[in-house]
Amino acid sequence: MKLHAAYLGTALLLTGLAIGTIAHATNAYADGWIGHVNGRQLDICYWVTPLPAVGTRLQVMRVAYVIPSKGVPIEHFVANGQATVTSITDAHCVRAELTQGTAQWADHARPMP
Repeated sequence: MKLHAAYLGTALLLTGLAIGTIAHATNAYADGWIGHVNGRQLDICYWVTPLPAVGTRLQVMRVAYVIPSKGVPIEHFVANGQATVTSITDAHCVRAELTQGTAQWADHARPMP
């Protein structure tokens, strides 16, 4: 019984480390996510603050997956458009206007370098 618990504990630890490494590498928690799209108007919310200022240019990112021949699929982001922040709607959300490309619900947005 103890051996099974040790194997399970090790598996859970390794899974947690892998998820943490991927989340840190993609920095998804610092990205905003698009919660609503109305034509070219986007509502983007963030887990962390401070929010991007009005006038900040954002890159719209879509999740894509690379499926290796062995192992689990790897998640990464592909640039899909650009937007400009037009207003701050509340403590965690901004409104932006899509200036180039496309956006859909659940895409990510991050300030352009």
